[in-house]
Amino acid sequence: MDLEAAPGPRVDYTPRATNLSAVLAVTAHMHDCGNRDEILALLVEALPELGPFTVEPVSAPTGERHDNVWRHRVLLDDSWSRPVSLTLRADDPPTPVQATLLELLIQHTGSALRAASLRSRAATQERQLREAAHEITALGARVARLEEEAKIQNTFGRLAATGADETAIAETLHHVTGLAVGIEDAFGNLRVWAGPDKAPRYRKIGGGNRVDVLRRAAMEGRPLRHDNRIVQIVRPGQTLLGVLYLSDPEHRATDLDTVALEYAATMLAVDMSHRRSLAETEARLSRDLGADLLGGTDDDSAYSRADALGYDLHTPQRVLVVHWGPDTPVESVAEAFRRHLASSDSSALLVHNTEHRTGVLAAVMDAKADVNIIFTALEKSLGPAVGVIGVGSECVSPSRLPDSYTHAIRALEIRKQSLSPRGVALFDELGVYRILDSHSSTGDVEAFVQEWLGPLLDYDREHRSTMTATLAQYLERGGKYDETAQALRIHRSTLRYRMSRIHELTGRDLRSVDTRLNLHLASRALQVLAGGASG
Repeated sequence: MDLEAAPGPRVDYTPRATNLSAVLAVTAHMHDCGNRDEILALLVEALPELGPFTVEPVSAPTGERHDNVWRHRVLLDDSWSRPVSLTLRADDPPTPVQATLLELLIQHTGSALRAASLRSRAATQERQLREAAHEITALGARVARLEEEAKIQNTFGRLAATGADETAIAETLHHVTGLAVGIEDAFGNLRVWAGPDKAPRYRKIGGGNRVDVLRRAAMEGRPLRHDNRIVQIVRPGQTLLGVLYLSDPEHRATDLDTVALEYAATMLAVDMSHRRSLAETEARLSRDLGADLLGGTDDDSAYSRADALGYDLHTPQRVLVVHWGPDTPVESVAEAFRRHLASSDSSALLVHNTEHRTGVLAAVMDAKADVNIIFTALEKSLGPAVGVIGVGSECVSPSRLPDSYTHAIRALEIRKQSLSPRGVALFDELGVYRILDSHSSTGDVEAFVQEWLGPLLDYDREHRSTMTATLAQYLERGGKYDETAQALRIHRSTLRYRMSRIHELTGRDLRSVDTRLNLHLASRALQVLAGGASG
Protein backbone atom coordinates (compact mmCIF):
# COMPACT_ATOMS: atom_id res chain seq x y z
CA MET A 1 0.00 0.00 0.00
CA ASP A 2 1.29 3.50 -0.84
CA LEU A 3 1.99 5.18 2.46
CA GLU A 4 2.12 8.67 0.86
CA ALA A 5 -1.19 8.36 -0.92
CA ALA A 6 -4.22 10.08 0.54
CA PRO A 7 -7.78 8.78 0.27
CA GLY A 8 -9.37 9.76 -2.97
CA PRO A 9 -11.21 13.00 -3.10
CA ARG A 10 -14.39 11.40 -4.36
CA VAL A 11 -16.86 10.07 -1.83
CA ASP A 12 -18.26 6.92 -3.33
CA TYR A 13 -20.04 5.84 -0.18
CA THR A 14 -22.30 7.88 2.05
CA PRO A 15 -21.29 7.58 5.71
CA ARG A 16 -23.78 6.77 8.37
CA ALA A 17 -25.46 9.71 9.93
CA THR A 18 -24.16 8.99 13.41
CA ASN A 19 -20.53 8.88 12.32
CA LEU A 20 -20.99 11.93 10.14
CA SER A 21 -22.55 13.86 13.03
CA ALA A 22 -19.64 12.93 15.26
CA VAL A 23 -17.16 14.20 12.68
CA LEU A 24 -19.09 17.43 12.21
CA ALA A 25 -19.32 17.99 15.98
CA VAL A 26 -15.61 17.45 16.40
CA THR A 27 -14.70 19.73 13.49
CA ALA A 28 -17.06 22.43 14.75
CA HIS A 29 -15.32 22.26 18.12
CA MET A 30 -11.99 22.51 16.28
CA HIS A 31 -13.08 25.79 14.64
CA ASP A 32 -14.29 27.17 17.98
CA CYS A 33 -11.27 26.41 20.15
CA GLY A 34 -8.78 28.27 17.98
CA ASN A 35 -5.71 26.65 19.53
CA ARG A 36 -3.32 24.61 17.37
CA ASP A 37 -2.51 22.00 20.03
CA GLU A 38 -6.17 21.58 21.01
CA ILE A 39 -7.13 21.05 17.36
CA LEU A 40 -4.55 18.29 16.92
CA ALA A 41 -5.63 16.73 20.23
CA LEU A 42 -9.24 16.66 19.00
CA LEU A 43 -8.05 14.99 15.78
CA VAL A 44 -6.32 12.23 17.75
CA GLU A 45 -9.37 11.77 20.01
CA ALA A 46 -11.77 11.58 17.01
CA LEU A 47 -9.85 8.89 15.06
CA PRO A 48 -11.13 5.92 17.14
CA GLU A 49 -14.70 7.09 16.46
CA LEU A 50 -14.12 6.53 12.74
CA GLY A 51 -12.42 3.19 12.99
CA PRO A 52 -9.39 1.43 14.42
CA PHE A 53 -7.16 4.36 13.64
CA THR A 54 -4.31 5.74 15.75
CA VAL A 55 -1.45 8.16 15.25
CA GLU A 56 1.86 6.42 14.98
CA PRO A 57 4.47 7.89 17.36
CA VAL A 58 7.15 10.01 15.75
CA SER A 59 9.77 7.68 17.25
CA ALA A 60 8.44 4.72 15.24
CA PRO A 61 11.06 3.36 12.79
CA THR A 62 10.80 4.58 9.24
CA GLY A 63 11.93 3.05 5.97
CA GLU A 64 10.72 -0.11 4.24
CA ARG A 65 8.12 -1.90 6.40
CA HIS A 66 6.75 -5.48 5.77
CA ASP A 67 4.37 -5.80 8.73
CA ASN A 68 1.15 -5.59 6.58
CA VAL A 69 -0.05 -2.60 8.71
CA TRP A 70 -2.00 0.15 6.97
CA ARG A 71 -0.34 3.57 7.24
CA HIS A 72 -1.34 6.91 5.86
CA ARG A 73 0.84 10.05 6.12
CA VAL A 74 -1.06 13.31 6.57
CA LEU A 75 0.55 16.73 5.96
CA LEU A 76 -1.36 19.55 7.62
CA ASP A 77 -0.26 23.03 6.47
CA ASP A 78 -1.82 26.25 7.83
CA SER A 79 0.21 28.41 5.38
CA TRP A 80 2.01 30.38 8.14
CA SER A 81 3.31 27.95 10.73
CA ARG A 82 5.55 24.95 10.26
CA PRO A 83 3.55 22.11 8.58
CA VAL A 84 2.44 19.21 10.81
CA SER A 85 3.18 15.71 9.58
CA LEU A 86 1.17 12.83 11.09
CA THR A 87 1.17 9.15 10.26
CA LEU A 88 -2.19 7.39 10.69
CA ARG A 89 -2.06 3.70 11.45
CA ALA A 90 -4.57 0.79 11.42
CA ASP A 91 -4.24 -2.95 11.39
CA ASP A 92 -6.46 -3.14 8.28
CA PRO A 93 -7.07 -0.71 5.45
CA PRO A 94 -10.11 1.57 5.96
CA THR A 95 -13.41 0.75 4.39
CA PRO A 96 -14.80 3.22 1.84
CA VAL A 97 -17.01 4.79 4.49
CA GLN A 98 -14.14 5.06 6.92
CA ALA A 99 -11.92 6.54 4.21
CA THR A 100 -14.58 9.15 3.41
CA LEU A 101 -15.01 10.11 7.05
CA LEU A 102 -11.27 10.12 7.54
CA GLU A 103 -10.76 12.43 4.59
CA LEU A 104 -13.53 14.73 5.83
CA LEU A 105 -11.92 14.89 9.28
CA ILE A 106 -8.50 15.63 7.83
CA GLN A 107 -9.86 18.41 5.57
CA HIS A 108 -11.72 20.08 8.45
CA THR A 109 -8.67 19.75 10.69
CA GLY A 110 -6.57 21.59 8.10
CA SER A 111 -9.28 24.22 7.73
CA ALA A 112 -9.47 24.68 11.53
CA LEU A 113 -5.69 24.99 11.74
CA ARG A 114 -5.68 27.67 9.02
CA ALA A 115 -8.53 29.54 10.72
CA ALA A 116 -6.75 29.36 14.09
CA SER A 117 -3.54 30.53 12.49
CA LEU A 118 -5.37 33.44 10.88
CA ARG A 119 -6.94 34.44 14.21
CA SER A 120 -3.62 34.12 16.00
CA ARG A 121 -1.86 36.13 13.34
CA ALA A 122 -4.60 38.77 13.42
CA ALA A 123 -4.39 38.95 17.23
CA THR A 124 -0.61 39.22 17.04
CA GLN A 125 -0.83 41.98 14.44
CA GLU A 126 -3.47 43.79 16.49
CA ARG A 127 -1.29 43.55 19.59
CA GLN A 128 1.71 44.75 17.64
CA LEU A 129 -0.33 47.61 16.23
CA ARG A 130 -1.46 48.60 19.73
CA GLU A 131 2.11 48.41 21.01
CA ALA A 132 3.32 50.41 18.04
CA ALA A 133 0.57 52.98 18.63
CA HIS A 134 1.55 53.22 22.30
CA GLU A 135 5.20 53.59 21.36
CA ILE A 136 4.34 56.26 18.81
CA THR A 137 2.21 58.08 21.39
CA ALA A 138 4.97 57.83 24.00
CA LEU A 139 7.55 58.91 21.46
CA GLY A 140 5.37 61.85 20.46
CA ALA A 141 4.97 62.85 24.11
CA ARG A 142 8.72 62.50 24.62
CA VAL A 143 9.41 64.59 21.52
CA ALA A 144 6.94 67.22 22.71
CA ARG A 145 8.57 67.17 26.15
CA LEU A 146 12.03 67.57 24.65
CA GLU A 147 10.77 70.42 22.48
CA GLU A 148 9.34 72.20 25.54
CA GLU A 149 12.56 71.62 27.49
CA ALA A 150 14.53 72.94 24.50
CA LYS A 151 12.36 76.08 24.49
CA ILE A 152 13.03 76.57 28.20
CA GLN A 153 16.74 75.98 27.70
CA ASN A 154 16.87 78.39 24.74
CA THR A 155 14.94 81.03 26.70
CA PHE A 156 17.37 80.97 29.60
CA GLY A 157 20.32 80.54 27.23
CA ARG A 158 19.43 83.78 25.47
CA LEU A 159 18.92 85.41 28.85
CA ALA A 160 22.35 84.27 30.01
CA ALA A 161 23.95 85.75 26.90
CA THR A 162 22.63 89.18 27.89
CA GLY A 163 24.23 89.02 31.33
CA ALA A 164 20.84 89.36 33.02
CA ASP A 165 20.63 90.02 36.75
CA GLU A 166 18.49 88.28 39.35
CA THR A 167 15.47 90.50 38.64
CA ALA A 168 15.47 89.54 34.94
CA ILE A 169 15.89 85.84 35.87
CA ALA A 170 12.90 85.96 38.21
CA GLU A 171 10.72 87.78 35.68
CA THR A 172 11.65 85.29 32.93
CA LEU A 173 10.83 82.33 35.18
CA HIS A 174 7.48 83.94 36.01
CA HIS A 175 6.78 84.41 32.27
CA VAL A 176 7.68 80.77 31.48
CA THR A 177 5.71 79.15 34.33
CA GLY A 178 2.92 81.64 34.91
CA LEU A 179 3.63 81.36 38.65
CA ALA A 180 4.86 84.05 41.02
CA VAL A 181 8.59 83.83 41.72
CA GLY A 182 10.58 84.84 44.77
CA ILE A 183 14.31 85.09 45.48
CA GLU A 184 15.57 85.10 49.06
CA ASP A 185 19.08 85.82 50.21
CA ALA A 186 20.94 83.40 52.47
CA PHE A 187 19.27 84.92 55.54
CA GLY A 188 15.68 84.63 54.29
CA ASN A 189 15.24 88.25 53.25
CA LEU A 190 13.19 88.71 50.08
CA ARG A 191 15.42 90.21 47.38
CA VAL A 192 13.19 89.92 44.29
CA TRP A 193 9.50 89.22 43.65
CA ALA A 194 8.08 88.65 40.17
CA GLY A 195 4.38 88.19 39.64
CA PRO A 196 1.12 89.14 41.36
CA ASP A 197 -0.24 88.54 44.86
CA LYS A 198 2.78 89.58 46.90
CA ALA A 199 1.87 89.27 50.56
CA PRO A 200 2.01 92.55 52.53
CA ARG A 201 3.90 90.77 55.31
CA TYR A 202 6.53 88.48 53.91
CA ARG A 203 7.16 85.11 55.55
CA LYS A 204 10.51 83.56 54.74
CA ILE A 205 10.72 79.93 53.64
CA GLY A 206 10.38 77.55 56.55
CA GLY A 207 9.76 80.30 59.06
CA GLY A 208 11.33 79.22 62.35
CA ASN A 209 12.09 75.84 60.78
CA ARG A 210 14.06 77.35 57.90
CA VAL A 211 17.31 75.48 58.59
CA ASP A 212 15.62 72.06 58.43
CA VAL A 213 13.73 72.92 55.24
CA LEU A 214 16.89 74.08 53.47
CA ARG A 215 18.76 70.99 54.70
CA ARG A 216 16.08 68.73 53.19
CA ALA A 217 16.18 70.70 49.93
CA ALA A 218 19.95 70.25 49.79
CA MET A 219 19.65 66.50 50.40
CA GLU A 220 16.98 66.15 47.68
CA GLY A 221 19.22 67.79 45.11
CA ARG A 222 16.15 68.86 43.15
CA PRO A 223 13.16 71.20 43.68
CA LEU A 224 11.34 70.48 46.94
CA ARG A 225 7.73 71.36 47.66
CA HIS A 226 7.23 73.04 51.02
CA ASP A 227 3.71 74.20 51.81
CA ASN A 228 2.65 76.40 48.87
CA ARG A 229 6.14 76.85 47.45
CA ILE A 230 8.46 74.80 45.26
CA VAL A 231 11.91 75.50 46.59
CA GLN A 232 15.30 75.27 44.87
CA ILE A 233 18.35 76.32 46.86
CA VAL A 234 21.09 78.28 45.12
CA ARG A 235 24.29 76.75 46.40
CA PRO A 236 27.30 76.41 44.12
CA GLY A 237 29.64 74.23 46.12
CA GLN A 238 28.96 74.29 49.85
CA THR A 239 28.08 77.98 50.23
CA LEU A 240 24.39 78.89 50.39
CA LEU A 241 23.88 82.05 48.37
CA GLY A 242 20.09 82.19 48.34
CA VAL A 243 16.82 80.42 47.56
CA LEU A 244 14.73 80.54 44.39
CA TYR A 245 11.12 79.38 44.56
CA LEU A 246 7.80 79.19 42.74
CA SER A 247 4.70 80.29 44.62
CA ASP A 248 2.11 77.58 43.89
CA PRO A 249 -0.80 77.76 46.35
CA GLU A 250 -3.13 75.97 43.91
CA HIS A 251 -0.66 73.11 43.31
CA ARG A 252 -0.84 73.46 39.53
CA ALA A 253 2.89 73.41 38.78
CA THR A 254 3.97 70.81 36.20
CA ASP A 255 7.21 68.89 35.70
CA LEU A 256 8.21 71.43 33.06
CA ASP A 257 7.80 74.19 35.64
CA THR A 258 10.28 72.43 37.92
CA VAL A 259 12.63 72.02 34.93
CA ALA A 260 12.41 75.77 34.32
CA LEU A 261 13.03 76.35 38.03
CA GLU A 262 16.22 74.29 37.87
CA TYR A 263 17.47 76.14 34.77
CA ALA A 264 16.76 79.48 36.45
CA ALA A 265 18.50 78.35 39.65
CA THR A 266 21.60 77.41 37.65
CA MET A 267 21.66 80.86 36.05
CA LEU A 268 21.05 82.51 39.39
CA ALA A 269 23.92 80.57 40.98
CA VAL A 270 26.29 81.89 38.32
CA ASP A 271 25.01 85.45 38.76
CA MET A 272 25.13 85.33 42.56
CA SER A 273 28.59 83.73 42.58
CA HIS A 274 29.89 86.43 40.25
CA ARG A 275 28.39 89.22 42.29
CA ARG A 276 29.63 87.65 45.52
CA SER A 277 33.15 87.42 44.09
CA LEU A 278 33.01 91.06 43.01
CA ALA A 279 31.61 92.08 46.38
CA GLU A 280 34.36 90.22 48.23
CA THR A 281 37.02 91.84 46.07
CA GLU A 282 35.44 95.25 46.50
CA ALA A 283 35.06 94.70 50.24
CA ARG A 284 38.72 93.73 50.55
CA LEU A 285 39.83 96.81 48.60
CA SER A 286 37.39 98.90 50.61
CA ARG A 287 38.79 97.54 53.88
CA ASP A 288 42.32 98.27 52.71
CA LEU A 289 41.44 101.85 51.76
CA GLY A 290 39.39 102.34 54.93
CA ALA A 291 42.23 101.06 57.11
CA ASP A 292 44.67 103.43 55.40
CA LEU A 293 42.28 106.34 55.86
CA LEU A 294 41.93 105.62 59.58
CA GLY A 295 45.69 105.25 59.91
CA GLY A 296 46.40 108.40 57.91
CA THR A 297 47.13 108.98 54.23
CA ASP A 298 47.55 111.92 51.90
CA ASP A 299 44.52 113.43 50.20
CA ASP A 300 45.57 112.86 46.58
CA SER A 301 46.20 109.14 47.07
CA ALA A 302 42.96 108.74 49.02
CA TYR A 303 40.93 110.48 46.31
CA SER A 304 42.39 108.39 43.47
CA ARG A 305 41.91 105.09 45.27
CA ALA A 306 38.36 105.98 46.28
CA ASP A 307 37.53 106.99 42.70
CA ALA A 308 38.79 103.59 41.48
CA LEU A 309 36.39 101.92 43.93
CA GLY A 310 33.51 104.15 42.87
CA TYR A 311 33.31 105.80 46.29
CA ASP A 312 32.89 109.57 46.51
CA LEU A 313 35.40 110.81 49.07
CA HIS A 314 35.12 114.45 47.96
CA THR A 315 32.06 115.13 50.11
CA PRO A 316 32.47 115.73 53.87
CA GLN A 317 33.04 112.44 55.67
CA ARG A 318 33.00 111.16 59.22
CA VAL A 319 33.91 107.93 60.97
CA LEU A 320 31.43 105.66 62.73
CA VAL A 321 32.48 102.89 65.10
CA VAL A 322 30.06 100.13 66.12
CA HIS A 323 30.20 97.68 69.01
CA TRP A 324 27.26 95.36 69.57
CA GLY A 325 27.98 93.69 72.87
CA PRO A 326 30.46 90.92 73.69
CA ASP A 327 28.33 88.10 72.24
CA THR A 328 27.92 89.52 68.73
CA PRO A 329 30.86 88.88 66.36
CA VAL A 330 32.06 91.90 64.47
CA GLU A 331 31.62 89.92 61.21
CA SER A 332 27.88 89.70 61.93
CA VAL A 333 27.76 93.45 62.55
CA ALA A 334 29.59 94.05 59.26
CA GLU A 335 27.16 91.82 57.34
CA ALA A 336 24.15 93.59 58.86
CA PHE A 337 25.73 96.96 58.02
CA ARG A 338 26.25 95.86 54.40
CA ARG A 339 22.62 94.75 54.11
CA HIS A 340 21.49 98.16 55.33
CA LEU A 341 23.75 99.90 52.83
CA ALA A 342 22.35 97.76 50.00
CA SER A 343 18.73 98.33 51.02
CA SER A 344 19.19 102.08 51.43
CA ASP A 345 21.29 102.47 48.26
CA SER A 346 24.11 104.08 50.20
CA SER A 347 27.79 103.28 50.56
CA ALA A 348 30.58 103.24 53.13
CA LEU A 349 34.09 101.95 53.60
CA LEU A 350 33.92 99.28 56.31
CA VAL A 351 36.91 98.28 58.42
CA HIS A 352 36.99 95.77 61.28
CA ASN A 353 39.68 94.19 63.37
CA THR A 354 41.95 97.18 62.95
CA GLU A 355 45.29 97.34 64.70
CA HIS A 356 43.81 99.92 67.07
CA ARG A 357 40.54 98.23 68.03
CA THR A 358 39.59 94.56 67.82
CA GLY A 359 35.92 93.64 67.83
CA VAL A 360 34.82 97.10 66.70
CA LEU A 361 33.50 97.85 63.23
CA ALA A 362 34.60 101.17 61.77
CA ALA A 363 32.90 102.85 58.81
CA VAL A 364 33.92 105.87 56.77
CA MET A 365 30.80 107.38 55.25
CA ASP A 366 29.09 110.57 54.16
CA ALA A 367 28.70 113.03 57.05
CA LYS A 368 25.04 113.59 56.08
CA ALA A 369 24.06 109.96 56.76
CA ASP A 370 21.42 109.59 59.48
CA VAL A 371 23.16 107.50 62.13
CA ASN A 372 19.92 106.87 64.04
CA ILE A 373 18.49 105.10 60.99
CA ILE A 374 21.63 102.96 60.82
CA PHE A 375 21.30 102.06 64.50
CA THR A 376 17.65 101.05 64.00
CA ALA A 377 18.57 98.87 61.00
CA LEU A 378 21.36 97.13 62.91
CA GLU A 379 19.09 96.55 65.88
CA LYS A 380 16.49 94.99 63.58
CA SER A 381 19.06 92.61 62.06
CA LEU A 382 21.13 91.81 65.13
CA GLY A 383 18.45 91.92 67.76
CA PRO A 384 18.22 94.13 70.84
CA ALA A 385 21.53 94.31 72.64
CA VAL A 386 23.84 96.78 74.32
CA GLY A 387 24.79 98.23 70.96
CA VAL A 388 26.59 101.55 70.63
CA ILE A 389 27.55 103.63 67.61
CA GLY A 390 30.21 106.26 68.21
CA VAL A 391 30.23 109.09 65.66
CA GLY A 392 33.34 111.13 65.00
CA SER A 393 33.64 114.73 63.91
CA GLU A 394 33.03 115.83 60.33
CA CYS A 395 36.05 116.01 58.01
CA VAL A 396 36.34 118.06 54.82
CA SER A 397 39.46 116.19 53.68
CA PRO A 398 40.53 112.52 53.94
CA SER A 399 43.70 113.40 55.84
CA ARG A 400 41.56 114.49 58.81
CA LEU A 401 39.79 111.13 59.15
CA PRO A 402 42.23 109.73 61.77
CA ASP A 403 41.04 112.51 64.12
CA SER A 404 37.43 111.63 63.36
CA TYR A 405 38.21 107.99 64.11
CA THR A 406 39.78 108.94 67.46
CA HIS A 407 36.74 111.06 68.31
CA ALA A 408 34.36 108.24 67.37
CA ILE A 409 36.21 105.80 69.64
CA ARG A 410 36.06 108.27 72.51
CA ALA A 411 32.35 108.83 71.97
CA LEU A 412 31.84 105.06 71.93
CA GLU A 413 33.77 104.50 75.15
CA ILE A 414 32.08 107.39 76.97
CA ARG A 415 28.63 106.09 76.00
CA LYS A 416 29.50 102.51 77.04
CA GLN A 417 30.54 103.76 80.50
CA SER A 418 27.49 105.96 80.96
CA LEU A 419 24.24 105.19 82.74
CA SER A 420 22.64 104.54 79.33
CA PRO A 421 25.19 102.31 77.56
CA ARG A 422 23.40 101.95 74.23
CA GLY A 423 22.39 104.05 71.24
CA VAL A 424 24.18 106.72 69.22
CA ALA A 425 26.90 108.91 70.72
CA LEU A 426 28.05 111.90 68.64
CA PHE A 427 31.42 113.33 69.61
CA ASP A 428 30.25 116.82 68.65
CA GLU A 429 27.42 116.56 71.18
CA LEU A 430 29.37 115.13 74.11
CA GLY A 431 29.75 118.57 75.59
CA VAL A 432 31.33 118.51 79.04
CA TYR A 433 32.04 114.78 78.79
CA ARG A 434 34.77 115.54 76.29
CA ILE A 435 36.88 117.33 78.90
CA LEU A 436 35.88 115.00 81.73
CA ASP A 437 37.07 111.96 79.77
CA SER A 438 40.33 110.48 81.06
CA HIS A 439 41.76 110.64 77.53
CA SER A 440 41.22 114.37 77.19
CA SER A 441 44.16 116.70 76.55
CA THR A 442 44.83 120.42 76.29
CA GLY A 443 43.88 120.19 72.63
CA ASP A 444 40.56 118.66 73.58
CA VAL A 445 39.90 121.49 76.05
CA GLU A 446 40.77 124.09 73.42
CA ALA A 447 38.44 122.39 70.96
CA PHE A 448 35.71 122.35 73.58
CA VAL A 449 36.15 126.06 74.28
CA GLN A 450 36.16 126.85 70.58
CA GLU A 451 33.02 124.79 70.00
CA TRP A 452 31.01 126.61 72.65
CA LEU A 453 32.58 130.06 72.74
CA GLY A 454 34.16 130.33 69.29
CA PRO A 455 31.53 132.68 67.78
CA LEU A 456 31.79 135.07 70.78
CA LEU A 457 35.58 135.05 70.73
CA ASP A 458 35.60 135.82 67.01
CA TYR A 459 33.09 138.63 67.47
CA ASP A 460 35.07 140.16 70.34
CA ARG A 461 38.29 140.14 68.31
CA GLU A 462 36.62 141.71 65.31
CA HIS A 463 34.60 144.35 67.17
CA ARG A 464 36.81 144.84 70.24
CA SER A 465 33.78 143.96 72.37
CA THR A 466 33.37 142.04 75.67
CA MET A 467 30.64 139.56 74.81
CA THR A 468 32.61 136.59 76.17
CA ALA A 469 33.31 138.34 79.49
CA THR A 470 29.65 139.40 79.74
CA LEU A 471 28.52 135.79 79.34
CA ALA A 472 31.07 134.57 81.88
CA GLN A 473 29.85 137.08 84.49
CA TYR A 474 26.23 136.21 83.76
CA LEU A 475 26.92 132.51 84.29
CA GLU A 476 29.06 133.07 87.38
CA ARG A 477 26.16 134.91 89.04
CA GLY A 478 23.62 132.23 88.21
CA GLY A 479 21.89 134.24 85.50
CA LYS A 480 20.85 137.05 87.83
CA TYR A 481 20.56 140.29 85.81
CA ASP A 482 20.95 142.83 88.61
CA GLU A 483 24.09 141.25 90.06
CA THR A 484 25.60 140.77 86.59
CA ALA A 485 24.89 144.37 85.55
CA GLN A 486 26.38 145.66 88.80
CA ALA A 487 29.52 143.54 88.37
CA LEU A 488 29.98 144.76 84.81
CA ARG A 489 29.06 148.33 85.78
CA ILE A 490 26.52 148.60 82.99
CA HIS A 491 22.84 149.35 82.92
CA ARG A 492 20.36 146.47 83.11
CA SER A 493 18.97 147.30 79.64
CA THR A 494 22.50 147.18 78.21
CA LEU A 495 22.95 143.71 79.72
CA ARG A 496 19.68 142.57 78.17
CA TYR A 497 20.87 143.80 74.78
CA ARG A 498 24.20 142.00 75.13
CA MET A 499 22.51 138.75 76.20
CA SER A 500 20.22 138.97 73.17
CA ARG A 501 23.27 139.36 70.89
CA ILE A 502 25.00 136.43 72.62
CA HIS A 503 21.98 134.27 71.86
CA GLU A 504 22.09 135.34 68.21
CA LEU A 505 25.82 134.78 67.86
CA THR A 506 26.00 131.37 69.53
CA GLY A 507 22.63 130.02 68.47
CA ARG A 508 22.37 128.48 71.96
CA ASP A 509 19.30 128.37 74.14
CA LEU A 510 20.45 129.81 77.49
CA ARG A 511 17.35 128.42 79.16
CA SER A 512 18.73 124.88 78.73
CA VAL A 513 20.51 123.56 81.81
CA ASP A 514 23.00 121.53 79.72
CA THR A 515 23.74 124.52 77.50
CA ARG A 516 24.41 126.81 80.46
CA LEU A 517 26.62 124.14 82.06
CA ASN A 518 28.71 123.66 78.93
CA LEU A 519 29.05 127.44 78.40
CA HIS A 520 30.02 127.90 82.03
CA LEU A 521 32.67 125.16 81.85
CA ALA A 522 33.95 126.58 78.57
CA SER A 523 34.26 130.02 80.22
CA ARG A 524 36.14 128.53 83.17
CA ALA A 525 38.37 126.51 80.81
CA LEU A 526 39.10 129.70 78.84
CA GLN A 527 40.32 131.36 81.99
CA VAL A 528 42.56 128.37 82.77
CA LEU A 529 44.00 128.41 79.25
CA ALA A 530 44.57 132.18 79.52
CA GLY A 531 46.50 131.75 82.78
CA GLY A 532 43.78 133.11 85.01
CA ALA A 533 43.42 136.38 83.16
CA SER A 534 39.93 137.77 83.09
CA GLY A 535 38.05 138.61 79.97
